[in-house]
Amino acid sequence: MDIWEKKKRFYQKHFDKYGNSPKALAYWSKKSIDVRNRELLADIDIRGRSILDVGCGFGDIIPFLAKKAEKFEYLGIDLVPEFIGEARKKYLEQEFRVGNYFEKPLRKKFDIIVTSGTLNSTFPKGTQIAFRKRAIGVMWKHANEALAFNMAGSHPQPKNSRKSKIYYADSMEIVKYCLTLTSKIILRQNYLPKDFTIILFK
Repeated sequence: MDIWEKKKRFYQKHFDKYGNSPKALAYWSKKSIDVRNRELLADIDIRGRSILDVGCGFGDIIPFLAKKAEKFEYLGIDLVPEFIGEARKKYLEQEFRVGNYFEKPLRKKFDIIVTSGTLNSTFPKGTQIAFRKRAIGVMWKHANEALAFNMAGSHPQPKNSRKSKIYYADSMEIVKYCLTLTSKIILRQNYLPKDFTIILFK
């Protein structure tokens, strides 16, 4: 069983246990999801833009998009079929797909790509940052205007809990990588103790 299949099964077990709730997405509360969604979109003009939501979960960034613009084109993609099934029932007018975007990105480019929580999972020792850099690079390559993502961590890097299923990154290490892609960057890490958001602009 490869690592992505393990991750999918992890979330499927959570969904079987908790159903359509933040805990199925490995969050403690709806509030923690909402604050991250607000931070992702705070500095982006989405009016009339095409938007890809990588790791969309139940699609709950959509109400935040709707508050910022009447017209936008949305596509949500997620590894977990059960999440996509719930999202399709909840947001009938939007499009969703099942897929692993980091391994098989869509050919189509989007004006804006957003992702929340997808860069938090642990990977084999020595590959944690390599995975994150590769994932950011893939999304950046397919974004026409902007990429916004969040990640668990801060600067200095928090100490990881041995029991944690989350890898806490050093935000400055991620920023340094992002600066190799573009000089137009916003870093925000004042909204939660161990979480940061980065927005990259073309």
